[in-house]
Amino acid sequence: MVDATTRDVITTMTHLVVESAELDSQPHPFSVNGMAGVVGLTGSLSANVHLVLTEATARSLVEGMIGSSDFGDADLRDAIGELTNMVAGGLKNRLDQKGFTLRLTIPTFIRGRDAQITAKGFTFGSTNLLKLRGVADPVRVAVFAKLGGA
Repeated sequence: MVDATTRDVITTMTHLVVESAELDSQPHPFSVNGMAGVVGLTGSLSANVHLVLTEATARSLVEGMIGSSDFGDADLRDAIGELTNMVAGGLKNRLDQKGFTLRLTIPTFIRGRDAQITAKGFTFGSTNLLKLRGVADPVRVAVFAKLGGA
């Protein structure tokens, strides 16, 4: 579900091609070395959806979105937040069809080096790595979830 949603968003919004993907069906702590967008899902389950990128990968995605390399830092932050929101929204829609009633939180943007993100309190999730054609570093989508509300 995460893979399909992320592929749809990246392909539609950036016109970049996903060449390959890896899935680990466990929620593992990870480091941010660049930037990440985070959107929460609340309701009949609680989840955090993280879109994790190096600076170069983020710039490639945003350039694909707007069709230009002429953008500032505020545009970069907004675009990564919007991509994360679209991935989380796609997951929400797919989960709604399976009977989950969910709401999205406002996107949060993180930038840092060796920032540690953990899955404390969450019981399931996944980590997806997507390699994009022409982009050196992969896109990581980490989802941490648990049944029930917060």
